[in-house]
Amino acid sequence: MQDQELIGLWKQQETKIDQLITMNRHLLRTQTSAKMRKDLFGIKAEKITGIVFGFLYLFFLGTLLSIGLRATSFKPDFFTISIGVIFIVNIKVVADYIKNLVLANQIKFDGSVAAIQKQLIDYKLSLINTIRFVAIQLPFYTTLHLSSTWFPSQASAFWIIFQLVITGVFTMVAVWIFFTFKPENAHQKWVKWMILSAGGSQIEKSIAQLEELEKLKSI
Repeated sequence: MQDQELIGLWKQQETKIDQLITMNRHLLRTQTSAKMRKDLFGIKAEKITGIVFGFLYLFFLGTLLSIGLRATSFKPDFFTISIGVIFIVNIKVVADYIKNLVLANQIKFDGSVAAIQKQLIDYKLSLINTIRFVAIQLPFYTTLHLSSTWFPSQASAFWIIFQLVITGVFTMVAVWIFFTFKPENAHQKWVKWMILSAGGSQIEKSIAQLEELEKLKSI
């Protein structure tokens, strides 16, 4: 009888311990979700700000492009081509910002850990693609000041070489970013730094917190 009582008490204690563990996991999940929601709010605010300023910048670029086309009788030159490419790239960037905002709004922290991880990774991949396309416009900022009426026909040899070097450097940087910024290279130092600088730090923290939750499940 005494043994049965001890076994009964042990089972009661086991039940209480299991309940305590379940409650602690629930509390941890709630706290983690609150932290991730806070990080996500920062991401959304950043994207909304980017969209607003993006539309203003597009309006500015569109105005410059319109003025340039009228001034050249719609004949392409260095300025209109450069502004045109920058304008098109920024349309894509603003569209990506809107897409990223939609992806951020679709993240629901009341779902399974695997589902949340997938949504965060999808957002991160979209962010990487945005950075790649931003780089395309870089060399065209170095040719805005050029005019076909004096360059290269009336430019000095020094100026031509200087312009080629500057544009060449920006072109190489743009090509490097475009072909290096891929998901499989996200572990590389410079790639990781630029992703974090572009708003990926909150995503990385959220993914790390979810991984901690997954580890607790096996305890």
